[in-house]
Amino acid sequence: MLRASTQSLFKRTFTSQTSAKATVTKLSNGVTVATQPSTSPVSSVGVVFGSGASAENPYNNGVSQVLSNVFIKDDLKAVSKGLQLESFVGKEYQSFISTSSSIDASLEFLQSEILSNEISDSVFSSLKEQTLKATENYETSNHQGRVLQHLHAAAFQNTPLALPTVGTVESLINLEKSDLLDFASSQYVGSNAIVVGSGSNLKHDELVSKVEKLLKFSNGAKPELTKKSTFLGSEIRLRDDTLPKAWFSIAAEGVPLSSPYYYVSQVAAKVFGDYVATEPLSRLQGIKLIDQVNEYGIVDKYSHFSKSYKDSGLWGFSAETSNFVQIDDLVHFTLKQWNRLTISVTDLEVSRAKQSLKLQIASELNSNAKIINEVGSKSLASVESKSLDEIFEAIDAISVKDIKTFASEHLWDRDIAISGAGQIEDLFDYGRIRNEMSMMRW
Repeated sequence: MLRASTQSLFKRTFTSQTSAKATVTKLSNGVTVATQPSTSPVSSVGVVFGSGASAENPYNNGVSQVLSNVFIKDDLKAVSKGLQLESFVGKEYQSFISTSSSIDASLEFLQSEILSNEISDSVFSSLKEQTLKATENYETSNHQGRVLQHLHAAAFQNTPLALPTVGTVESLINLEKSDLLDFASSQYVGSNAIVVGSGSNLKHDELVSKVEKLLKFSNGAKPELTKKSTFLGSEIRLRDDTLPKAWFSIAAEGVPLSSPYYYVSQVAAKVFGDYVATEPLSRLQGIKLIDQVNEYGIVDKYSHFSKSYKDSGLWGFSAETSNFVQIDDLVHFTLKQWNRLTISVTDLEVSRAKQSLKLQIASELNSNAKIINEVGSKSLASVESKSLDEIFEAIDAISVKDIKTFASEHLWDRDIAISGAGQIEDLFDYGRIRNEMSMMRW
């Protein structure tokens, strides 16, 4: 009875979600306003700028993180007004989000904190120090995160996507208050912004009216990047035998946001799933790669990913292992499974991967912040946000042939980027790993 009731509740919730699609209006001042319903009982409003780490340079890298801290510095003040604040820095976007029962209160706070360009010297010094400590901690303790940042740096050398979203200790130390003001004045303009609202009771016309009245953006041309991000096969390794494990990541060039293979690449990543050795259910997914690594105990956890940006992307996997003397075996088993995507992936594997991807996408619909970041970043990249129905329809239409075509064009015998940290002696040389991207067949 309980099971039937749960299924019925999920069906009703799921059905209401499928009709959700972003409604978009462009105002006369160049600002875009979008709303997308969610299952959340509270409403969130966010301003998303097309900036992020890719809009920085090696000398002011991390300025976006400091500006995020500027936004949430008065968290207690926000709480007293009934606001919950969040801010995110991505490779190609930055968002400032306020959740409240009052849209007016959220918009007024967004106006006062991110569009006024006011910051005292003492506040800047304090927040710079706070950001610097967070970055130092990230570099010394978040090994998997650092490996992913280095993977981008290796894959997109000397292009906008190479810069880390958290900044670097070296750039943050030399950051001046004028760097923040210059960055904000050039990036936080109406033509480079989208206001996104999400919630179960948020009305689009109401938000448009309030944005026109309460938010005042600076005028200016939309800033354009002077260089496109292009993929280059290379590697970054930070071997440190004092660390207890090895962390590494390998990726080929993925697809951009506008690619017709956008969802195909995500399904291809789901073919191999995610694995955590300490979770019993993780071992029982019926995935060939998981059966292999579980049998030999050669990895603590791994995850496959498909990351897409405006001009390019990354498709690959990240792994963490305490069995660092068998890293080469793990790499071999994994890349041989990648080879199968081109030649022998099955209908069952693709079907399971599609269901897994749809479950992941549907489960994210109760997060206003994820919806705001998704709608905002895609709109700024001139990619239309789809309804859940449309997304599921696109995923359901993917066939084994599509997966094989994607893998043949983007994975088979393609250059790769590699990054690693910790005890990575057994992560063999680039040439050996690169040779695993195809196989000899008779």
